[in-house]
Amino acid sequence: MGLVNSVNRLLAPMDVALTRRTTLDRTREQLQLALTQQVDVAAQTHIDYSVLADALAPAIGALDELRRQHAALLNQQEEIRRQQSAQQREVLRHQIASRWNVVDAVARHVVTPARRACPLCGHAGDSMRFGVLRSHCIFGGGVLTRHQCPACDVIFGPDKMFDMTEHELTQEYEWHYKVYEEGDSTEAEIRAFHSLAPRRDGIYVNFGAGAWSKSVQQLRADGWNVFAYEPHSSAAPSEDWSLNSETQIAALRVDGLFSNNVLEHLRHPAADLRRMAGWLKPGALMAHATPCYEYLYEYTRFHLYFFPGRSRELLADLAGLKIQSYEVDGHFMNCVFQPQKANEGAMR
Repeated sequence: MGLVNSVNRLLAPMDVALTRRTTLDRTREQLQLALTQQVDVAAQTHIDYSVLADALAPAIGALDELRRQHAALLNQQEEIRRQQSAQQREVLRHQIASRWNVVDAVARHVVTPARRACPLCGHAGDSMRFGVLRSHCIFGGGVLTRHQCPACDVIFGPDKMFDMTEHELTQEYEWHYKVYEEGDSTEAEIRAFHSLAPRRDGIYVNFGAGAWSKSVQQLRADGWNVFAYEPHSSAAPSEDWSLNSETQIAALRVDGLFSNNVLEHLRHPAADLRRMAGWLKPGALMAHATPCYEYLYEYTRFHLYFFPGRSRELLADLAGLKIQSYEVDGHFMNCVFQPQKANEGAMR
């Protein structure tokens, strides 16, 4: 027994080593088997996906064709909408022109009044003493007959636009903008704004900011606190800086107001400028740019006034303003107005 135990003790390390080796071999075999199975599964999966892709290929092709047909149909629908919109605009243009042709036909049978009064300065006298200027509206408005006051030089008319009520005039603008678009006036509006010598902490309003201009967006992007107001629009404001009433402007107590191509559209320019001055803080300015400080762009019925000669100073005086500066650079003409009294804007 002692010999047996001695032999066992000598062989024990070898048994341990053999056991460990056997275990490692078994583990390696198991890993190889698992790897082989995974490879088989992957290969089988690849085969299955390939078979599936082949089976789905016709359906995928059909789906792609449906997508192409759908895109083509959308393009056709868009083209139809464009054609319909163009036809609708053409019909509206025809209706507008027909309406004014009827107005002109009736006017030819109306006797010219013997006396006429200037709507700006109030001068009244023989109609023959008033200059007559005729043109034709390129926007379907027919014959345009205007008169020039011999006392203040202002040019006013046409009479058929003066005969419209405020509501009718607003409606006329709405119909006009359904079929015609204004040119981009961003550059001129920004130029008028800077003529106010604005302050970074000030509040300013672009009066008559139509959809054709991006001046307010650009000025706000540059850090200026500028609001937009379009008097001849019934649409709800699309931005928080868009105003829809003069009451909102008055509540702001602005540090300056500016416009471009607005003054010539005002039905009562002196009264309108006086009202605008009431929205200003003491010491604030207004800038109104328009080429209609001369007799330019007379081919539209919407230009109710032109302010050449003495009429600019008279307009300012009637509005309780004075002209601080007057700039002419080609067709860019700009008047900067200030209240005749420093605190006049605050008192109204």
